[in-house]
Amino acid sequence: MNIGLTGGLGCGKSTALAFFREAGAVTVDTDALVHDFLRSDEELITELREAFGDEILDAQGMIDRSKLARKVFNNSEALALLESLVHPRVRSVWMRKLGESHPVLVVEIPLLFEKELQENFSLTVCLSCDPEVQHKRLKAKGMSNSQIQQRKLRQLSLDDKMRRADIILYNNGSLEHLREQVGHVMRQTCEH
Repeated sequence: MNIGLTGGLGCGKSTALAFFREAGAVTVDTDALVHDFLRSDEELITELREAFGDEILDAQGMIDRSKLARKVFNNSEALALLESLVHPRVRSVWMRKLGESHPVLVVEIPLLFEKELQENFSLTVCLSCDPEVQHKRLKAKGMSNSQIQQRKLRQLSLDDKMRRADIILYNNGSLEHLREQVGHVMRQTCEH
């Protein structure tokens, strides 16, 4: 069973992914893959420096993700270029995992529906929470109101994602409640 995990910003995708892993699923964290590539893929780092200049580097000469984000999030062409450099690398990792045999594989893909990747999965799961909860979590991560708004505009609305998903997990409450929902999904998928 291959599950594509998505959801809105600040809805708890990473936490849910950890709970799937805890429940026995093999997981792929695409955000972690991006971080790894930005840290260690010399070819990618060179391509990004050529595309966006040395002002995206930190004092140690490494990619500064916040500087890179500031460069691309107000510029759709720059964002498309960044995605064209990073997404194929990430996709190759999770596609390879899909080709392996796992009782349950969960791949977290924030832009699952935006990039029309749902056909690669037997089941899609969307994390959701109330807008107030979402806003509070994103503010706690240090995002400004304008950053939150910009990033939301780059994604389908949460309502759209929920409509397209096979299963919706609501993450307004406790971590234990989310863990229980993940456990329920795991039990259901393992029975099929």
